[in-house]
Amino acid sequence: MNKFALLLIVFVVGCTPVATYPPVENSVALVFSNSSNEPVPTILAETLLYAHEHFGGMNTVVFNLPEGVNKETYTIVSEKIGGAIAMETSGQLAYHVTELRKRPFHAEADIVFPVSGGQYEQATIYLSSSLSQPWTVQRERIWMIPVTELPSPNFPTGGNESAS
Repeated sequence: MNKFALLLIVFVVGCTPVATYPPVENSVALVFSNSSNEPVPTILAETLLYAHEHFGGMNTVVFNLPEGVNKETYTIVSEKIGGAIAMETSGQLAYHVTELRKRPFHAEADIVFPVSGGQYEQATIYLSSSLSQPWTVQRERIWMIPVTELPSPNFPTGGNESAS
């Protein structure tokens, strides 16, 4: 395999081959991980769109991303969804992506979402892609564990820092 083919494969697979938010990787892995690098924003947007279409709960998508996701990622996800708003205050009705586990061609996103009666439920959304197919949701798993405490807003308040 020549160097060009290897470089092409690395580029196609993505700039962030392995990522977990909130971050759990060691410091070496974090150097190569930036939440605003594709495909992380696309995976987050697909997760939120799926939750909005399948679970409902609100007209306008208000979202909270996992701890460690930078401000630029919130902007990119908002643009991909078109009209989505980042959660800013505790208690605000929102979709909460609490954790994202991204590996080459597979991702899992844990999400807490509103349901009727002011309650929340949680689910894991499973996504996949290939060299020729974009990231799409393959299935969901709704958890029967009651949501007793909602996540706090994780929107970065400072500059465009990258905690990941």
